[in-house]
This record gives sequence, structure tokens and C-alpha cells, in this order.
Amino acid sequence: MKDNFGHPTADEVYEKARAQDPHISRGTVYRNLSLLTKRGEVRRLTMPDNPDHYDCRTDNHYHFLCRACGKVFDTPISYNEMYNDISKSMPGFETERHRLLFIGLCPDCAKKEPEKK
Repeated sequence: MKDNFGHPTADEVYEKARAQDPHISRGTVYRNLSLLTKRGEVRRLTMPDNPDHYDCRTDNHYHFLCRACGKVFDTPISYNEMYNDISKSMPGFETERHRLLFIGLCPDCAKKEPEKK
């Protein structure tokens, strides 16, 4: 998975693995993705109204979700540590990291979308 810089779903990982080993089970893929996530080697990205995706980039960064095709992309926006410091406005809370997800249309889907008037 380290070679894949996309953001595959568990089913996409399973299909790739099955192409290499037709005897691999879906459960094996799900268990290994769970283990890799727990060990911090991949990140599970929970997407609204879409299946979870997995990211081999474990550094903090932001994502864009295409609402039409469901693909997930890394954004070029730098992660802003400042948003982790919410203690001034929410005493007692300690933020470890934050998520920012942009939702819209990827270039391919934007071309297919009828013009808005």
C-alpha cells in the first residue's frame, strides 16, 4: 500500500490484493488495514456519506472529497498547527490534531456537471 498515493477504500485494497492472490479473504484485508491503522502506518479517513478511505501519508494534511465520484485527494494547503490550540476559547480541552475536509467536484466530475444558471 505504501506505493499507492491514492486514498483507496478497503474494498479497493481487497480487489488489488485479490488480483495478486485470489485466495485472500476480505476479512484478512480488513484486519490488516485495522492493524496498520492502529500502528500508525496508514490513516483511516472517515468520509461523510461515503466509505472510509485509507491514506499511506501519515503526516497531518488536508483532503478534498469529490461529492460525485467519491474520490479523495490531498490538498496543497499546509496543515495549520494554530487550529490545535483551542484552549483559549475552550478551557479544559486538549486538541491533538484536527481535520479539515473540502467537499465539491474534482476536475473530471466538474466537466460532466451541467452548468449552473
